[in-house]
Amino acid sequence: MMPENLLKRKLKKGEVAIGAFVITAHPTIAEVLARSGFDWLVFDMEHGVIGIESVELMAQAVSGTATVPLVRVPWNDFVVIKQVLDTGVAGLVIPMVNTPEQAQQAVKATRYPPEGIRGIGPHRASGFGSWVDQYLEKSNEEIMVIIQIEHYQAVKNLEEILKVDGVDCVFIGANDLSASMGYLGSPKHPEVQNTIRYIGETCKKFQIPCGLIASGSDIDTRIKEGFQFIAVGSDISLLMSACIGVFAQIKSISK
Repeated sequence: MMPENLLKRKLKKGEVAIGAFVITAHPTIAEVLARSGFDWLVFDMEHGVIGIESVELMAQAVSGTATVPLVRVPWNDFVVIKQVLDTGVAGLVIPMVNTPEQAQQAVKATRYPPEGIRGIGPHRASGFGSWVDQYLEKSNEEIMVIIQIEHYQAVKNLEEILKVDGVDCVFIGANDLSASMGYLGSPKHPEVQNTIRYIGETCKKFQIPCGLIASGSDIDTRIKEGFQFIAVGSDISLLMSACIGVFAQIKSISK
């Protein structure tokens, strides 16, 4: 049977889903993170060193867990989107969506005709043919399209973007957003934070789940603000944090 998109159902019910980005191209990293209990993982082809072969291996590595595999594609490109979806991941994060037309382009690239332009050849996505008929019938509604709002132009067009049928979730890219607002390297600037809250509130108005990166006490704050799709970091940042914590503990004991 074709796997259910548990993440899509969870977000539709208004629940919070916690995940992480994976920037290291190794299936063991993906499997370890999945077995730790994350709701979702994003294999990052935009900023991580990950190619299409690694995406498939990493998707296979998490297939025995409840973690939903997603991919952030390098760009809103229908060829790359087609190739990535054929590996069997459950959804995509599309970077730098600034207009409703770009949102429509992203949705169409994930849909088979007549709703879209995706080419047909879902090798692993169809269980290597085991559920091909079911996949062709249901994938248009099962695949998640998560668009990144990470430029002030997108903020200006936000309501029109959110009206695009097929946009399932919004992810705020605070670093690029702050840079586009003239605050490079300062995502905590009050104006940037006000804009982030505006994006979240607007998404709630349109009943579209919204997410962002949060850590520490900010996680609870963001959940209380209504954000559902929470990234707590990446494989590298989590590893670095764990190592720093260990050495801090050792130093405190040795004093």
